[in-house]
Amino acid sequence: MVFGKDRDVFNVARNFAHFFAHESCGFCTPCRTGTALIRDALDKIADGRGSRYEINELVRLADLLKRTSHCGLGQTAGNPIRDTWLKFRPAYERRLIRGDFDPAVDLDAALARAREISGRDDAGAHIDTRIGAKA
Repeated sequence: MVFGKDRDVFNVARNFAHFFAHESCGFCTPCRTGTALIRDALDKIADGRGSRYEINELVRLADLLKRTSHCGLGQTAGNPIRDTWLKFRPAYERRLIRGDFDPAVDLDAALARAREISGRDDAGAHIDTRIGAKA
């Protein structure tokens, strides 16, 4: 495929990821699950919540799909991600807000109901999820 210089290759790879996730027949777990994980990681990056963690996972998943998928669809599903990452790395990096892991769940907020039930709201009942934070 040939794209003009104004085409965002990250979005090209993301479109391919959505295509492969939709077209997976679901027969083998690597393709069924891997294509969905790739799609979701690219969506997270596109939404401005991506980190180096997602990039590392994308590369790992692309390799895993190639080695373990049953058919050609799964074996090639990671190619757009791997190829665009290798050749157009800035298209990904400019979307990363942080270099470290950004959790998808706020564990302290998820435990709010438990604190309410237990009647505890002291500092020991809270979880500080910041990197390197001490309780």
